[in-house]
Amino acid sequence: MFLASVALAVRPAAPAASLAVAVAVGILGLLAPVPPSAGDGTDRHRWLAATALGIVAAVAARAMQHSAAPPPFWFAIFAITAAVAEEVFFRRLLYGWLVVCGPVVAIGGAAAVFAAVHVPAYGLSALPVDFAAGMVFGWQRWATGTWSSAAVTHAIANLLQMG
Repeated sequence: MFLASVALAVRPAAPAASLAVAVAVGILGLLAPVPPSAGDGTDRHRWLAATALGIVAAVAARAMQHSAAPPPFWFAIFAITAAVAEEVFFRRLLYGWLVVCGPVVAIGGAAAVFAAVHVPAYGLSALPVDFAAGMVFGWQRWATGTWSSAAVTHAIANLLQMG
């Protein structure tokens, strides 16, 4: 897990190479086993509520920023793919391993690593925002019992950053 986190932190700026690293780490996160206590069950109403709250948070955060011209279509594909791959790694695998120490450790630990791997790309000034986003995604993982709610929210947040 450490090497996968490092790979995400140092992924190249070139879109194709960066996407390849994110996908590889996502595949690792999907295929690696997690302890049985981590659970992957969902309650439909909880999932919808947690996802809606996460999306509201992403929209609110975006509303506080300045607008930019939308990037090309390929960037949208990259943004969605990277978000899903990261959530498979951070909320399925890393959270799944940390939850044996309790949900607070799992949520906070995965959020801290998530924020840290984004520092090379976005700088230290983005660390608090990335940590807060990681906490929301971790809360969604805890509330729903699955990583998919966080993946949907993360993908939408990435898309909102585009325009």
